[in-house]
Amino acid sequence: MTKTSKSGGSTGGIGNVLGLIGIYILIYFVCSAMFIGLFHTGLLKNMEVLMYRGIAFIVITGVVAAVVMGIIRKFWGFITVRDIIMMFVIFCCVNTVLFVLVPVTVERSVSVFMLSYMEENSDQTFTQESVGEVFTSKYVTDYGAFEKRFNEQVETGTIKQNPDGSYSITESGKFIVSAFRTVAEWFDTDRRLVYPNEN
Repeated sequence: MTKTSKSGGSTGGIGNVLGLIGIYILIYFVCSAMFIGLFHTGLLKNMEVLMYRGIAFIVITGVVAAVVMGIIRKFWGFITVRDIIMMFVIFCCVNTVLFVLVPVTVERSVSVFMLSYMEENSDQTFTQESVGEVFTSKYVTDYGAFEKRFNEQVETGTIKQNPDGSYSITESGKFIVSAFRTVAEWFDTDRRLVYPNEN
C-alpha cells in the first residue's frame, strides 16, 4: 500500500510539472502573438523610437501573461506566486532579446556610425544635412561599406555572379528578403528598407 501511494504521488508530481511547462509555453506564445499585434494598433504611436515602443509593449504583454498565470492559479493549486513572477520575467527577458536582435537591428543600422562620429567631433554642431553628407562620404565611400556588404552577400550565396559579369539574387537571398519583410510586417518597421521600389 505504501509503495502504491508513493508511486501515485510521484506520477501526480510529474503530471503537475508537465502541466506547468505546458501552461508556460501556451501563455508565452499567446502573449507573444499579442505583443506583435500591438504594433499594428494605434497604441503608443506617438513613440517614434521602435525600441522604446517595443519595450513598452513587452512590459504590457508581460503583465498580461502574469495576470493570466494568476487566473489559472485559482483553478490549479500547484501553481505558486513564484510561477506568476517567473512567467513575467521569462516572457520579458526572452522577447527583449529577440526584439533587440532582429527588429531593432533592422531599424538602426546607421546609428552607431552617426553617434560615434558626432562624439569624436563633439566640439562642433551639426545639421541633419551635414551628418548625411559625412555618412555618404566616409561610411559609404571611404570605408567601402557598400562594397563590403555586397561582397559579403556574394560569399554567403545570397547573390551570384552571372557569366556576363552581372549579378542576380539567389533563391536563398529571396528567402532572406522574405524573412525580413515578415519581420517588418510583424513589427511595423520602415517599409522602405524592404520594399525600396514602392517609395
